[in-house]
Amino acid sequence: MTLFADIDELVASGEPVAVLTVVGKEGSAPRDVGARMAVTRDREVGTIGGGTVEALAVEEARKVLDGEAEPGVRTYELRPGGNTGMVCGGSMDVFVDRVRGSRRVFVAGGGHIAADLAPLAEGLGYETTVVDDREDLADDDRFPDDTTVVHGDYYEDLVDRGITEESAVVVATRSGTFDQQAAKAGLEAGAGYVGIVASEEKTAHVIEGLREDGYGERQLARIRAPVGLDLGGGSPSAVALAILAEMQRDFYDASGERATAFALDDLAVVRGGGDLGSGVAYRLHQAGYPVIVTDVERPTAVRRAVAFAEAMYAGETEIEGVTGRRVEDVDEAIAMLREDAIPVLPDPDADVADELDAAILVDAIMAKGKFDTGTRREDADVVVGMGPGFTAGEDVDAVVETDRGHELGRVFYSGTASEYDGTPGERRGYTHERVVRAPTSGRWETATELGAMVEAGDVVGYVDGEPVTPEIDGLVRGLVHDGVEVDDGAKLGDVDPRGESVDHTKISDKALGLGGGVLEAVLRLS
Repeated sequence: MTLFADIDELVASGEPVAVLTVVGKEGSAPRDVGARMAVTRDREVGTIGGGTVEALAVEEARKVLDGEAEPGVRTYELRPGGNTGMVCGGSMDVFVDRVRGSRRVFVAGGGHIAADLAPLAEGLGYETTVVDDREDLADDDRFPDDTTVVHGDYYEDLVDRGITEESAVVVATRSGTFDQQAAKAGLEAGAGYVGIVASEEKTAHVIEGLREDGYGERQLARIRAPVGLDLGGGSPSAVALAILAEMQRDFYDASGERATAFALDDLAVVRGGGDLGSGVAYRLHQAGYPVIVTDVERPTAVRRAVAFAEAMYAGETEIEGVTGRRVEDVDEAIAMLREDAIPVLPDPDADVADELDAAILVDAIMAKGKFDTGTRREDADVVVGMGPGFTAGEDVDAVVETDRGHELGRVFYSGTASEYDGTPGERRGYTHERVVRAPTSGRWETATELGAMVEAGDVVGYVDGEPVTPEIDGLVRGLVHDGVEVDDGAKLGDVDPRGESVDHTKISDKALGLGGGVLEAVLRLS
């Protein structure tokens, strides 16, 4: 029998095989280019030269079979000081590949789901066997010609039918007792996939029965129940498709995600592009969500170096490698999302969330409970409020704590965040002293730059001609944009007493913490 015939026989039995081929040779080596051998978990057929080099290649092949290493070329040095300990004087390149075993699906129960699943599975190349203890359902005429139909026992007639790790066992019998027998057969035979078509209550009953039979939690965790991917529909044909989709995903170790590189299904809208809202937008963007930031036409964000709101003035801004660009309408926003940028849209009420049927809406206006921002639970599938002014379970789905301290970033799924006490975060003993405020109402004119070092009493700008000075020495970490109209007492800037040790271009720990809280809420509630 040739090596290829041996490989075909092994594959046909459902056993995965690693094939080793010498694809390169330099100098003296045991075998020439083209030499091959096959390796299973407990067998070796053929040779690529024997000795240490073959032993190393076989070890690598079994790692590939176990998924611990990827297929590819391995180079073995046969010289003193090489990676084999051999001294033949040459080298060998060995290509290690994995050939999947024959795909098989065994269906316990010959009812409607089996009748729909069998032709779908056969069409995708699965060898299909259906077992049922009822003669009228174990009828060859109900299934495709290539399907093996067995009138027999759900355990005895499954467990010895050549089930391997490349096989799937789908359990769809008429009772929990029979389900348990079939699932037991799949587990004992080492099936790579065991799925039970059952309600959660019936599934719990079957799992408990298997647990009483001595199966451990690690074995029980292999069971998919209820079975299949969530594709929608409840007909037998829809259930069969959902099961086959899950089997196919598992067989190829695929993600099951959409193949398209761009989709708006998980669109997140962040209402408010200040530094905290931008930290949230950054976290969501880095986690793979398409994000749109909305704000007023002339925002008064203070920490502009880390605020996507700055794009409203500059047209474009970059925060730690993520680009935010101002857009004027929804079509432009979608175009920016295709470029993996964050569109910043003048849309104070976040109407874009309704227009694009956003999955996520985060209210990051930071009103601090001073007024109702208008955000409501019906605005998106998951609605998150940041800080006080929201009640989780009523006007939003979750609230993220924004007050510094032990609770910062904590997510509440009922109730509210702590009330705002009006005290800025402490830095080296300073709180209110850190904040630069408007001495009067009027137009703000900047006289310094973000990142500049200033001393107490230095003029950093003017409001309606009146000078604005900080109370302490430090680094100008934030200033509202030049030219905006401000009210008397409005926050204009932030001086950090830690000075140049602070990088004002990096997102703060607080903003990242809040972003983590929002991400938790999104993942839990989606």
